[in-house]
Parts: sequence; structure tokens; C-alpha cells
Amino acid sequence: MICKTDDKNPNKEIILACAEVIKNGGIAIFPTETVYGIGVNAFDESAVRRLYALKKRPADKPLLMHIRGREAAEQLGYLGCRARKLIELYTPGPLTLVVKKRPRVPACAVSGGETVGLRFPSNGIFTELAKAAGVPIAATSANFSGFESAKNASELASLASLADFVIDGGECEYSFESTILSLVGRPRILRQGAFPRERIEEVIGRCD
Repeated sequence: MICKTDDKNPNKEIILACAEVIKNGGIAIFPTETVYGIGVNAFDESAVRRLYALKKRPADKPLLMHIRGREAAEQLGYLGCRARKLIELYTPGPLTLVVKKRPRVPACAVSGGETVGLRFPSNGIFTELAKAAGVPIAATSANFSGFESAKNASELASLASLADFVIDGGECEYSFESTILSLVGRPRILRQGAFPRERIEEVIGRCD
């Protein structure tokens, strides 16, 4: 099912319907401010495995936990003062923070690793969806592995027909992925994306 709505004034019925799909183990596609995401209930291991299979995603590539704010982040990862400061100043926004994970994060969602990527999309559709779902959404870009990320619903191609629910929120604001910053050990930028390095280094100092 593909439903269209506006990120400035999301349709509540569409949001609630998509949230129910996620809560019940389904796969949903939704817009963020960077690119479209495809995700599932992070605590539903069968849904996580289904997402990996659908995307043809290598098992050694962890998903990101798409969440609303610091409270959710504290439940999923061990946050230090640097992470809390960056969350306070720069989220929601196109910045992903990698920290040590808490035991409650399913191993299959993070490729069996000891860290978790925390993503805080600012898109209004996503923030309402996360609120309605009430669970972290384990997600990645809405594309088949190895292909370009979708910046609008028309670029979702055949992936949209394989998902259980699709929200068409129009064109994404940035049209390329979030910046991923690891805060495990010395700060290190794992992927330079929409969030500038300079703004990170103003807060926590030089990053590798």
C-alpha cells in the first residue's frame, strides 16, 4: 500500500496505519530528511531477518536504530557526555551516532556487533511515525543493496511493491545520507554525509 502525505502536516490516519504495520512485524518505507528509509520493529527479530532478505543486504552490515530523541537513545546505547551533547545540539537532524549497545538491542539488528547506530530523522512524517509506533525502527536506505538510495517515491522502483506499507512524503530535503560518527574510542567519521564535519569538531574536537 502506498499512501501520500505531507511532512509539514502528516495525515494521522496514514501515520497510524503505518505504525500498526511496524508494530505487527511488517516492513515499511518512509521518508527522512536525507533519503527514504525502509524499516521494521527493531525488537522483532523475524521482521529484522525479513528486511535483510528483502533488501538482499549482507548480514555483516548493521541496521541503524531510527528514533525520536535522547530518551530512546539511552535505552538502546551507552551514551557518554560527547554523545549527549551532540544529541542536545544537533538532533533531530542528519547525524548518526555509533555507541556501545545495550543488551536489549537484538544481535541480528546490529550484525552481532557490540555497537549500535542511533539515527534521529527530523522529517515530520518520521517523527510522528516513531511516536505512533512506540518502538525503535531498525532501518536502512530504501534501495536494494548496491544501488542508489531513493530521494523520492518514484525512485523506490520494485522495492515499494515488496514492502507492506509505503509513505510517499515527496522529495527528501538533503537527498543524500546522514553523516555517521563513531564515538567508540577516539571519535571517527565513518561516513561523511549531510551533516558537516566542522560542526561536530566544534563540539568534541578533531575527528579521524
